[in-house]
Parts: sequence; C-alpha cells; structure tokens
Amino acid sequence: MSDDTARGGREPDSAPGAEPERGSAPTVGVEEEYFLVDAESRAAVPAGPRLAARAGRVLGDLVSGEFTDLQIEARTPPCATMAELSTRLTRLRRELAACAAAEGVAVCPSATPVLGGGGVVPVGEHPRYRDGVELFRTLMDDFAVCALHVHVCLPDREVAALAGNHLRPWLPLLVEMSANSPFHAGQDTGYASWRSVLRLRFPSLGPPPRVESFDDYRRVAAAMAEVGGSSFAELPFWDTRPHPRFPTLEVRCMDVPAEVADTVALAAVVRGLVVTSARLVEAGDPGPAPSGELLRGAYWYATRDGWPGPGADALSGRMLPAPERARRLLEHIGAALEDLGDLERAADFVDRLAARGSGAHRQRAVHRRGGLRAVVDDLAGCMIPAGAAEPQPPRARTHPHGGRPGGVTARGVPAWRGATGHGRGIGPVPEDDRKRREQQPMEDLVSMPGRVAGAPAEEGAVRVRRDGYARLGAADLGINLQAMAADFAELAGAYKDLPADPYARETHRFRRYSHAVHLPWTGELSYTPGAPDEEFGTVTEYWQDEHNPEYPRVLRRLPDIPPALQDNRLLDALIRADLGHALWLEDLHRVPVYVGVHLISLGVHGREQVAVSSPNCLHQDGGSPATFTFAHLIGRRNVEGGENVIATPGSAGRQPDALPPEDVLDRFVLTEPLDGYGVHDCRVSHYVGPVRLGDDGDDGRRDILIIGIAPYTPGL
Repeated sequence: MSDDTARGGREPDSAPGAEPERGSAPTVGVEEEYFLVDAESRAAVPAGPRLAARAGRVLGDLVSGEFTDLQIEARTPPCATMAELSTRLTRLRRELAACAAAEGVAVCPSATPVLGGGGVVPVGEHPRYRDGVELFRTLMDDFAVCALHVHVCLPDREVAALAGNHLRPWLPLLVEMSANSPFHAGQDTGYASWRSVLRLRFPSLGPPPRVESFDDYRRVAAAMAEVGGSSFAELPFWDTRPHPRFPTLEVRCMDVPAEVADTVALAAVVRGLVVTSARLVEAGDPGPAPSGELLRGAYWYATRDGWPGPGADALSGRMLPAPERARRLLEHIGAALEDLGDLERAADFVDRLAARGSGAHRQRAVHRRGGLRAVVDDLAGCMIPAGAAEPQPPRARTHPHGGRPGGVTARGVPAWRGATGHGRGIGPVPEDDRKRREQQPMEDLVSMPGRVAGAPAEEGAVRVRRDGYARLGAADLGINLQAMAADFAELAGAYKDLPADPYARETHRFRRYSHAVHLPWTGELSYTPGAPDEEFGTVTEYWQDEHNPEYPRVLRRLPDIPPALQDNRLLDALIRADLGHALWLEDLHRVPVYVGVHLISLGVHGREQVAVSSPNCLHQDGGSPATFTFAHLIGRRNVEGGENVIATPGSAGRQPDALPPEDVLDRFVLTEPLDGYGVHDCRVSHYVGPVRLGDDGDDGRRDILIIGIAPYTPGL
C-alpha cells in the first residue's frame, strides 16, 4: 500500500495485483496519488477528506484519503492485461475528476504540489499518521508527495523477498522514467523528481536492503523499526516490498505520471522486471550485490537530472546515459515482456521518452509557455484522457470566409475535439448527411493522443523526432474515416476541378494552395485571405526560396482552395493531427505557426502522358530546423508509379536511382485513403516519382494533400 496507508490508513478489501487466475499471467494493479487544487488559485488545498467521502459513494474502496489532506489516492483492482488496466485507470481518473469538480476543486497528477503546499502540511487525523509526525518531527513538515505504486501478484513470500535483490539496481532508472516533480510550492527545484529528494532524506525510504531470505527481510525491517528508522515494521517504506497480507510484490519508487499511458507503460515494465526477477530467483540466482553507497548515488543522479541525463549504472558502476540504461533494461526483461504481450508497449514508452522527455520536461515546457498556473491546468487536464471528456463549447474565432467558430475550450483542449461544424462541399451535400454531420460530436470522429494545444501525437511524433520521417495512416492520425465519410467525400470532390498548375501546365499537374496561421497557445487556426485574381478569383503567394531548383527564388501565385473546404472537419482534423506530430519542437511554440495547405493532383489522359511533381527530384521544402511536410493520399485511380522516396538530406537535387543504397532511407507507394508520411525537413529529402496511366481506362489520377508547417515569420 502507500506510505500513508502503511502508517494506518484504511486498507481496501483487496490489494492491487492480487487474486491471480490459475495458469495466467501475474495480475497487476496500481495506486496513484494526486493533489487537490483550488479552481481559482491552482494551489493545493486540504479537500481530501470531503472528496474521498463523495468519490467513495461512486468508486467504493477504490478511492481513499492520504497522509495529508491535500491528497487523495485511487487504486485499480487486479488486472490481467495492460489494456484492462488502462480502461480501469481511465475510468477511475475520469470519475474522480468529476467528483472533484462537484466539490469545486481539480485533481492534479504531479508528484509534488506545483503551487501551495510549502508550509506545514495538514496531516490526516489517524493516530498512526500522528505517530509518524512524532517520530520524524520537522522532516514531515513539507512531506506531501504523490507516487505511483505498482503491485504484481507474486504469492511466494520467499521468492518475492529475493526478487527485490534483482530489482534494486533498476530502481533509479524507474525514478528517471517517471520523474514528474520539478516544481515545489511555486519554485523550480532544479531537480527532475523533487519527490524523490524529499523521500531520500528518511532513513527507511529508498532502495531496499539486499537480503538472504524472507526471514532476513523481516529481521531487517524489525531492526529498522526498533532503532527508530521506521514507524511500522510489518510494512516498511522501502521501494520494493512483499505485502505481508496480500500476495503481491510492490514497487513504489516512481512519481505519479501525468498521463494514463505512462502509468500503464511503467506498470508493464515493472511486471516484466518482477517476472524476470522471480525466474532468476527460481533458477537459483541470488541477484547482484551493488554497494549501498553506489545505489544511493544512482538514486541521486536520477532525482536531479532525470531523463535523458547521465547516471550511475548500479550494475556496472559506470556513468551511462538513461537511454542506454533503458536499452539494457529492455534486453534484461525482453523475454518476459514478450511472454506477457507487453514488449511493444514498453518499447514505445522508451521511444516516447526519447521524443518528449519525462513528466518533468512536460511541466517545464508548459511553464515556459504559460507559467505555473498553466502547468496545473495541463496536469489537471490529464485526468480526463483525450476523447473521454464531454464536448465543450468552443470560443469564437474570426474566420476570413465566415466559417464556423473554433478555437479552444475552457480546459485548453483544441475545440475541434468537440466541434460540430460541417463543410460546404463543391457539390451539394445530401440533407441527411448534413444533419448527421452537424449532430455528431468530433470525439466520435477523431481520437488524437495529444491533450493540450501543442501536445504531440505520440507515436508518429516519436518516429518523426527519432528518424526525421514517419509513415502515417488514418490510425496514426487518430481519424475515424468511416465516421467522417461525408467530409472525406467533400474533400475528395474538391480535386475534380483543380486547375492546371499555372507555372507548369505541360506537366499534367493540377493544384490549389492556401495558407493558415495556427496559435499554439490557444489552438486557434485561421486561414489568411487570398489576393484578388482575374483568372482564379483569389490566389495565395507561395515561396520556396532556393529549395525548389525548378523555381529558385520565384514567388508563385497559386489559386486558393475553395472557401467551403476551410470548414471541412476532416481537413481541419488532418491539419491538427500534423501539428500534433510537429509541435514537440520548442521553436514552434514561441511564434504563430504557418500552415500551407496544398491540393495537388497528378492526372494523365492517355498512354503518352506522364505527370510529374515539382520539383521532379529529391528535395527539401524549406530545409530549416523548424519546417515539416506531411502528405496524405486522398485518392489513387488507374495510375502506375508515384513511388515515394525518403533519402538523406544531402541527396537533395538528385534522382533516387543515382544514389548509393545507404542514402535511401525508405521507398513506398501510397495506395489507401489517408496513407501518408511526415518529414522533419532539415533531416531528410523526399520525392514522388512520375505517374503514368494504368490498364483500366483512359484516365488516371493521384490526388494528394500536402500540409507544410513552419514558424510564421512575416517581414516588414
């Protein structure tokens, strides 16, 4: 249980991770602790007892008070799979957030209070809580911390005690992976996990002792209580411990994460560690024996630098960066993860850390953009995962063509999640479709992993950041294409009358182009009006500087996309999905973001015709560190060719077939609706090959949507 339950709080009827099914994988459960914050000041407030009473009527013994009245704890029942754990934890968080709102407070998953909580904390009334205060005195004054505790079913007490020997060297890495407490009482501590700093000042909080048996474990625990290092011998506060009444091994060194996905991934890693350790114990391996001093030093580095900083590897005694230690961890527990079906989840979590850092990075990034109150708001928003909240009315935006309002909701969630706007198509939209689209909430249509304006779309953003490019399909974009069929038909219809490219009419290339401005701090997206033009009505200027060898330093004026498309929900969702894959780059949070929207068709009418893109070679669209390009296939009919090639940046200006094989990073052909890719422009070059007619008739076409993203830098 938690530190606070161990000191005498109410215990649930069953511990997380208990009650395994015979012959199945070990069950796992988690406890999460949260701070309660005032809706106005965002400071931690002592609302725990009244919220526990209200939430208990909904969640029963899955929720309880904590050591301080500033906190509350939620716990899942035992779960056989990580998917089940995710579902149950999501519901717990959602229900708890709703109960908190009814009490006029919000729930904040941070391991230390961002605001408030700096004085003597209000300790709960239970006598054992008071015993802890009497034992540790002033050390307890500011001891308000929120943890993630993971319980894995391991009924054999002897094996559980010895498994702790194998877990000990990996605990500092779990601290780094979960670090989510850089701020304390309104101050940046300079540490990634200040919660861990507060804990390590106690004699019995931290890595467990290396023991020879379960009896040895109990003797050491009793001795610590005897000399005053612990207030409860039966259930010591070490970072791993076998529960004396429930059949679980508990791992408790981690900060509470901001997001459910990270909690579940950490639970998968912990279960993999426990299973691996138990197998080693059963094979007669007593476990490594790193010195206590080295292990404490590894903890200290973990608390200060967090991910991806250097740290002491307790197994080798060497300083190694966290990503290298994470790689070694996955190798160590890989077989168990694969057996449990959790290998991909754990590897994806390490990729996410590589792309965006830990919770401490998230808090500091939000703080730079909006201050400490924004940090609290962002964390509170994580209690209701994307798609779980009720639709909320958007704030109005100014639309140059009179479109429907958009913007952000009161929670800071981009309004497109709850928007019910509809587009006006090139042709008439059937009335039944129109009514259905007006009534259908956007949560049914899109399911993006980002949560606030500028939050990354996790999987694709990881790959773009790691490799410089990523293949993206509808699932990666969070698009429910079936639910958005009418919007897709409207968007696809816009390609039927694309005008020929006015700068290359002989290339059988047809296009329209407009641009918009996105404000990362509000989520607002507004199209800029085009200039009047006699031939096309309105046009927008398009400039690629020296990066297009066919039009170097040529300011092209291209026909605008139809005004009706600016209200198309699918187009809006695609733009915001692409922004989600790009906005991990900090440079894109400081200024408005330029979004270029290209509708391009390569069309052929006869065997003799060849349609080519521009430029007809490997190229970069801007080449700057803050430029991104995304392509989404809208349609492909009766054509051959159109192969996409991703190559090294130095390959720009060349043909793919002229490159050495090692310079070609990927080749693929887009075939299905919304198949596509994204590139971080400075790190790769890209190309689409010519299109020729297929064998099914006299006409063929490849329709593509290109979305360019770059900082908006107007010149005066």
